[in-house]
Amino acid sequence: MSNLIKTVKLQSILSGLIKIVAVTASVSIFANPTAESVPEKVEPLTQAEIQQGLKDMQQRMNQQIEAWGKTLKADDFERSWTGRTLKKTKRQEVCGIYQNIINDIYRMAVDNKARLTEQDQKLLQDRNAFIQSLGYKDNIVETQMDFNCRIK
Repeated sequence: MSNLIKTVKLQSILSGLIKIVAVTASVSIFANPTAESVPEKVEPLTQAEIQQGLKDMQQRMNQQIEAWGKTLKADDFERSWTGRTLKKTKRQEVCGIYQNIINDIYRMAVDNKARLTEQDQKLLQDRNAFIQSLGYKDNIVETQMDFNCRIK
């Protein structure tokens, strides 16, 4: 597979992962534990915190995708009716990237639950509803690479 095709497919994955972050910017922020005591009044997330969380998550996703893409070899693909597709183990790795991102976003939302709106807090009670709120109908991520991933 040529480098151009690999790049296009990796960009498809990346755009899907970026979509996750963009859709969840209102509920995702990295926890920032400090040695200071927690103030009595819990402040809602600020736009600056959301933007920083988005930037950090994007950078982390870019690094993961880049590292994963560097491991691809010609024998990671097999012939199918639609051309060449990733073998099962590589498809599972891609799905694992999506699953890990969803897990991290969910964990961060739970960690910052007190700072979320009441509506977002209710959404955390049902993980499937949370995943679907990210735009994934029936918890399915369409990878645009001839396979889909089911997120749990």
